Amino acid sequence: MSLRFVPLAAALACAACAELGVVGDGTTVSVGAASDGFLVDGTELPDRGVGYVVPARWRARGSQWGTDELVGLIEHTGARLAAELPGATLGVADLSRAGGGLGPHHRSHQTGRDVDLLFFVTDRRGRSVVLEEMRHFGEDGTTVDGGPPLRFDVARTWVLVRTLITDRDVAIDHLFIFAPLRSLLLDHARATGEPEALVAWAGELLSQPGDSAPHDDHLHVRIRCPRGDAACLDGSRARVKKPAALLPAHLVEQLTARPIVGAPWLHGPRW
Repeated sequence: MSLRFVPLAAALACAACAELGVVGDGTTVSVGAASDGFLVDGTELPDRGVGYVVPARWRARGSQWGTDELVGLIEHTGARLAAELPGATLGVADLSRAGGGLGPHHRSHQTGRDVDLLFFVTDRRGRSVVLEEMRHFGEDGTTVDGGPPLRFDVARTWVLVRTLITDRDVAIDHLFIFAPLRSLLLDHARATGEPEALVAWAGELLSQPGDSAPHDDHLHVRIRCPRGDAACLDGSRARVKKPAALLPAHLVEQLTARPIVGAPWLHGPRW
């Protein structure tokens, strides 16, 4: 392209961005769908904060960029977990690359609305273990990848899920996880007397994806499009997103009777 045309092309590009509402609002902007989009003016998550840490493997990748809302959610969640689970440290893996877009490790994570969180785990004696790598877990919640034997910490991972879905500022779109681990979490929630509305809400959000790895080694969190990000696209399936405490009684009954949890052959009726 001739250099004399570059300013005009840049101006046209900026005008197009302005039409989409992706420049000039002074905040981060998520554009497009999670698997086909980009991130404008992203915020970088610090390597460490109250209640959370980004392990070395993921620090080296440099994929710690997200919307203001996602980064805020991680920081709020870490602080709430630190208060409720003294000594616990949440492991945070990939968010998005600076600027978003398709990266080498994920098909999604393109728009600053996705983050992978490491499970809470224990060793065979029940002692807490802080993961530096993702470990794969089987249907019974024990590791199946040949490394030192570990157990999926259902109780503390449920606290993580509960903390995420009851955040007052950010709405969760999906929590992707291996279906048997999902069942362990929801069974634990019911067994410990969690409110039915909360369990129903978790059942609605937790699912095993049908078009990717089973997520037996981490919890993949995706938030809803932030308010004001007009060019951001949520999933095609419309769903009401409200804090669990505000769910109307009829919706609680509906979710209890027939939860919307994705492909039924992956999940079955147990939840």
